[in-house]
Amino acid sequence: MSDSFHELKSLTKIRPHSQATENNHFALFVLVTCGLSIFNTLLLIINAFSTNNIANRPLPTMVQTINGKTIQVTAFESKNRSPQLIKDFTAMTLTKLFTWSRYLPPATTEDMRRPKIDPGAPIESKSAKALVPTTVWAGSFALSDKFREEFLGETISPLLTKLGVLQGQSEVTISILDLQDPIEVKGNNDERLWKVKVVANLILRSAANVPEKTIPFNKIVYVKAIYPATLAQTTTPGDLAQVVAMAQAPGLQIYAVEAYQADDIKPPTVSAPAPATNVTPTTPQK
Repeated sequence: MSDSFHELKSLTKIRPHSQATENNHFALFVLVTCGLSIFNTLLLIINAFSTNNIANRPLPTMVQTINGKTIQVTAFESKNRSPQLIKDFTAMTLTKLFTWSRYLPPATTEDMRRPKIDPGAPIESKSAKALVPTTVWAGSFALSDKFREEFLGETISPLLTKLGVLQGQSEVTISILDLQDPIEVKGNNDERLWKVKVVANLILRSAANVPEKTIPFNKIVYVKAIYPATLAQTTTPGDLAQVVAMAQAPGLQIYAVEAYQADDIKPPTVSAPAPATNVTPTTPQK
């Protein structure tokens, strides 16, 4: 009887300890559960905000260019142009305008082996009708109308004739050494104008066994923003509408070129000078 009493007494001493342990475990379980619930709630809130941002984000606008490439575009003011676009446009246009050769640019591997002779593109000049290389003609649509007429008829055409480019007597290419960041020029009303300083050389070769001549070509190119030409449906390569649209696709136009001189602001109306008497290509002066 005494032994049973002691066992029962010892059992009553253990029970409070066992109950306290269970209470501690339960409290810990509750805390962990609450913590996980709070963490899960935070994740749900973050996920909801992220989903809302994605849902309200404007979809990327994809545009297919004339040559079939697909590019992503972003919305901005209609006549705003990035500095890199202006530099790329300037370099591309100058390369077309000052690459003079008897042959057409190769379009296929066969053309690289057997270049096709350039028949030239007719233009109107003050003296008479003349021919200019096809690449020059195509690139000239990146010039403003008035400047294009003066540049082709009064500046380029006499030099091409004198050098006999289309007769295979000589060829010219441009090597651009430096193209500085465009500087915005104050325009009228909503005009957006820039000037780009170009440091380059014109390389002239007149005969196969004669060393090339390097002519400095340091110019300030004046560029303005335009609305790109709209291309109608056409399947004919080299179609006039396609040529014009390709030249004006960047939404830019060159309205003047002058010698590299002191910084000043040039208005959009520019006249070209009379053709030079030497072989150095000249550009419109103020």
